[in-house]
Amino acid sequence: MANEENEVYLTKIQNLLPSHLLGKIPKLIPHFQKLEALVPLPKVMPELLKKGIYFALIQSIVRLLERETDPLLPEILPEYKELIRTITETYETLRPERESNWLDECIQFGDKSAYHWEWKHFDSKELF
Repeated sequence: MANEENEVYLTKIQNLLPSHLLGKIPKLIPHFQKLEALVPLPKVMPELLKKGIYFALIQSIVRLLERETDPLLPEILPEYKELIRTITETYETLRPERESNWLDECIQFGDKSAYHWEWKHFDSKELF
């Protein structure tokens, strides 16, 4: 997916996002452009899965930025691949319906993942 496609897709789905994420899309576009160059997203997938992946990525990036952690740190980049893999496997197992809470769950997963990554790579080292 080209960077321009990311920007267009982020703009396309922004109206589906909860209000706390809606206004953050313009700020996130440069991060997605860099992320796409480093962590390729699957090219062909069902639309609901694609939205779920993007919603989780958006929330994880927002959470890291709010916690003043660079979402493109070398320690964090491999975590995005795992997030995409986990969401894809869960989607294939559950085959959620459009009316389900799939997108809300993906947002929550992205949020929890960002907290976990920060703890795993930074906070846990300070404690031990």
